Amino acid sequence: MKEKLEKEAYKLRFEYFNLYENKETKWHEKYRNHDLYNIVVKSLDYRFHEIGQVMPKLLEELKNS
Repeated sequence: MKEKLEKEAYKLRFEYFNLYENKETKWHEKYRNHDLYNIVVKSLDYRFHEIGQVMPKLLEELKNS
């Protein structure tokens, strides 16, 4: 289950930067009700090379909430 959540979070982050480039508002409209929305938005504060370490910690926060 944890791996599935992590994979989904990475997918949403990838979409934000690659598929919705210059259309970020549309991404927010599409995913604002998604369970992982807040986690992915927090992850945007981190650089690409940091996300592998940060994403599991962010998902742990979701689990503890």
